[in-house]
Amino acid sequence: MSRDHRLHRSYLYAPGSNPDVMRKALRAGADAVILDLEDAVAPSAKEGARAAVADLLDEIAGQDTACDVHVRVNAGPDGVDVDDLAAVVRPALRAVRIPKVESAAAIRELAATLDDLEARAGLPVGDVGIYPTIESAAAVVALAEICGASARIVRCALGSSDLLADLAASGDDDTATLYARSALVVHSRAAGIGPPVDSVHTDLQDEPGLKRSAQRGRSLGFHGKSVIHPRQLPAVHEVFTPGGGEVAAAREIVAAADAADRAGVGATRIGAAFVDPAIVARARALLGLVDTEQD
Repeated sequence: MSRDHRLHRSYLYAPGSNPDVMRKALRAGADAVILDLEDAVAPSAKEGARAAVADLLDEIAGQDTACDVHVRVNAGPDGVDVDDLAAVVRPALRAVRIPKVESAAAIRELAATLDDLEARAGLPVGDVGIYPTIESAAAVVALAEICGASARIVRCALGSSDLLADLAASGDDDTATLYARSALVVHSRAAGIGPPVDSVHTDLQDEPGLKRSAQRGRSLGFHGKSVIHPRQLPAVHEVFTPGGGEVAAAREIVAAADAADRAGVGATRIGAAFVDPAIVARARALLGLVDTEQD
């Protein structure tokens, strides 16, 4: 299993073709930074970006960076760009984000390639996590197989812009992707991987819209959001950080449930409220989010 186990609130993209921006992104306060070799890089700049990302990964190796470092690689003819992978599998890399995933077979082939690259780099096999990005109707239909395809899968991410284009949907993101979003949450949970990561909000001037988008994602069962600029981090962190009242209530529920268990009581109450196993499970899950964010 990948060492990238934490539930991040934010994933900040930085173009792999711009070393200065990548370095600034590492200091911006995001929980994870995605050095991007795909959409943020022009076709003519791909090779240079690959080398720049590899150099930066070597530069930060062994440093105590405030964020985890991921790389989004390009899709290849039969899955992913193997040259991208070979360049970035280095000690500082926590995970790879894979665009346009549509099958479990592609994930299994990727995992086997990572096994080989890690062995060559002297890294523990299984060290690098995988974040498949769900961006098409075919991917939504194959979610059960994709989510369970490899122990390397940490969480899935949603690419709503490409999904909307593939669906040719005339509605807005709230309604047109609701089925896909809910299915992604359900299949992630059933496969035992982390809750999915919400898609970017592309309007940098629209903070209210960004916050509404993040709140909607959290209400559906997402945890964390991809962002394209550091100015979006405060709003996203506010939404995905459990509030003090939520945490205190969850601790009270768990403490009451544990006390009832020690006393051999099958159920308990807090005041007039009956606390059943489902409520306890939700409280433990919330406290788990707090604990992982504080690691």
